[in-house]
Amino acid sequence: MIFYAHPSSIIDQDVIIGNGTKVWHFSHICSGAKIGSNCTIGQGVYIGNNVKIGDNCKIQNNSLIYEGVTLENDVFFGPNTVTTNDYKPSVNGEWKNSERFKETLFKKGCSIGANSVIICGVIIGENSLIGAGSVVTKSTPAGSVYCGNPAILLKS
Repeated sequence: MIFYAHPSSIIDQDVIIGNGTKVWHFSHICSGAKIGSNCTIGQGVYIGNNVKIGDNCKIQNNSLIYEGVTLENDVFFGPNTVTTNDYKPSVNGEWKNSERFKETLFKKGCSIGANSVIICGVIIGENSLIGAGSVVTKSTPAGSVYCGNPAILLKS
């Protein structure tokens, strides 16, 4: 495999990165992650254990992608996009119970605007657009446009 990783990035063992992908400054890719070909992983991005990212994805600076998240091909994450994976977070140690984790899927060609938060357990539909600063709490249909907090349908 031929990919570029900036010397300041951290790539754990057991990570697969496809040809032509670029991993920029201060990013961390955790064990078991699979990243496709021709992706761009911006500065300060965190990609959790076992995350799956398809081909031709662009993850802008300071985005956080936690375990249980899958991006299909051609997905765009604007800067500071945050995913979650625990539907009932707490500080009392229960977070270690992986049964509380929910998977999140970003379908082919969707675009997520800067500073958006995607709550776990949703599916972002193919070619959907999530407006900047949105908080997505429900799945979105293919080709839709959502915006706001909580995000609401603007166009289907």
